[in-house]
Parts: sequence; structure tokens; C-alpha cells
Amino acid sequence: MRNDATALPAAPVDTGTHALGLGGFVVLAAGEYAGELELLIETTESVIGCPRCGVVATLHDRRPRWVRDLSAGGRPVMLVWFKRVWRCGEPACPQRTWSESSPAIRARAVLTERARAECARRVGQDATDVARVAYDLGVGWGTVMRAVREYGQKILDQQWLATNVTALGLDETAFLAATPICHTRFVTGLVDLAPAGGGPARLLDVVEGRCGKVVTDWLTERGPAWCSRVQVAALDPFRGYDTALRAGLPEATVVLDAFHAVRLAQAAVDDVRRRVQQDTRGHRGRKDLGTASTEVCSTTPTSGPTTGTTPTMEATPRAESARVPACRRRRSPASPHPRTS
Repeated sequence: MRNDATALPAAPVDTGTHALGLGGFVVLAAGEYAGELELLIETTESVIGCPRCGVVATLHDRRPRWVRDLSAGGRPVMLVWFKRVWRCGEPACPQRTWSESSPAIRARAVLTERARAECARRVGQDATDVARVAYDLGVGWGTVMRAVREYGQKILDQQWLATNVTALGLDETAFLAATPICHTRFVTGLVDLAPAGGGPARLLDVVEGRCGKVVTDWLTERGPAWCSRVQVAALDPFRGYDTALRAGLPEATVVLDAFHAVRLAQAAVDDVRRRVQQDTRGHRGRKDLGTASTEVCSTTPTSGPTTGTTPTMEATPRAESARVPACRRRRSPASPHPRTS
């Protein structure tokens, strides 16, 4: 044996407790049920004093508590905490019984505190879907989202998330559709289009509203130093955003984002196509007639001598009445309505 080898402990080591890594708890039993790992745990405290008078308390009861923890080995982990219920032995003390508590597991919480922090980290830093995190932990979407709202603010306040932004993009999104009791609510999303470390664009913040004041207030919170680093600002064709960006980012170049530029170009092509279709055929395009650019032509010679003459191109007559249903045929202004005749 090597002299520098690690010496084994004389007493057996509780490997389950070390693997759990939850301070103040020990693992009593472990088992796998329905694809989930269940760990029976309890606190390490065996002697505790009354919070009122300080007299040593006695064990009154044990109550199980089920809490989700970080997944292990690709399996959701369920902690079964047998909470001790203590009883004060002093007759004059108003404190009768109480349950033990731990900072690692909040009262009436579904997740441990470290699992809640991990939810915020995965959603905020790793850009993992909330639904995916909820599936990995074996909880609902709302449980993970509440943890993200609480712990995610600390991640948003970190400097790395809002520094060295050279290309800023913003666009509005319908956050809540209109209902009989509420109108449509919009939010403004602000995105870092060119992260310093490379990779896809990342979301910086989402603020309620879609007016220019929302963008102005957000840029004011960032400060002049942050705004001076922005070189390009991409936005949709909305005058409020344009005014706010030109005032808050005077040194940045304001451009139209690619999506709206292509959308406006396609809309212009559609307008020209509709106008040509109406001028050529007198009605909108139909799939069985084709477009005006594909009109079938035939070569028909004009009357007179055929020698030395050039055939002319005449459009094939449209059999509109044969193709269009009777209920949709256009009536002449002079013909009365069938119901009024």
C-alpha cells in the first residue's frame, strides 16, 4: 500500500448523509418508488430547549413532511422529513408544543431552499424552460415559477447580466389577451442581440407596457455608463420606441429589426400583386384562375391576307360565369335584387 494513500475511517461513514449534503439532516432510509428516489430524513438535534423558558423539551410526536429536493441520477428526489413535535415540561410556561424547523426547508414549502435557488439559476442563467425544470424536479410549473420570481431577482441584479451590451433589441408582446373584464395587456422585451461570450441573443428584462416612457425609465435605471456602450439599437416600426431610444441612446445607431423589415417588404409585394390582379382581371385572385402574370394567351391571325402579316397576341376569353358559382356572380347595377323584384 502506498504511504500517501488516504486512510479509511475507523467508524463506518453514513454515506447517505454525505450524499444528501443537506446540513443538519441525516438519512435514515432510502428507496426507489415509481421512478423517484425517496429519502427518509430527520434532524441531528436530539436535545432542544423551550423557545419561551429554556427548559429542556421532551419529544411529543412525529409528523411526516414531504419535500422535493434536487434530482439525483436523473431521478426526482422526495425527502420524507419526520418532524419532531416538542413539548415543554414546565407547567407555568405558556408554550405547550411546537414543531422543529430548519432554514434549509421553509415552512409549508414544496421545495427545499437549495432546490428553489437551483430553479432560478437554471431558468435565469442557463435559459432552461420552466416546464423542463418542473419536469426534472417532479413539481408543477407554478411551483418553479414562484421560486424563479423570488430568487431570480438576485440573478437579474448581477452586473454580468447588464454590462457590455453593444447591441440592444426591443419589441412588444401581447402578454394577456383581451377578456370580457380586461383589455389586451402588452409588455416590452429588451434583448442583448450580441452577447460578449457569443451565442444566441439573451433576454435582459421584460417590463409592462409598450410606450416610450417604459423604455426611457428602463434606460435611466441602467445609467449613462451603460447606455454609452450600446452601439446599435434594433426596434420595430413604432414611433414611441424610436423617440425613447434616440433620446436615451444618442450615440447608438437605431435600425429596424430584420423581422419587421422583411414583413414590410412582403406586404409591399402583396399590395402590388393585388393591384395588378384587380387591374387585369377585375377581381381578386382565385386558385383555379391563377394570377395575372400567368394568363394564357393564344396566337390568332387577324382578318385579311395572311402573307406578310404578323400574328397578334389576344387573351383567351375568361369563362367567369362557368367557373364562379351562381351565388357569387357579379350582377350588373341595372339588374334588381332577386328579393325586390
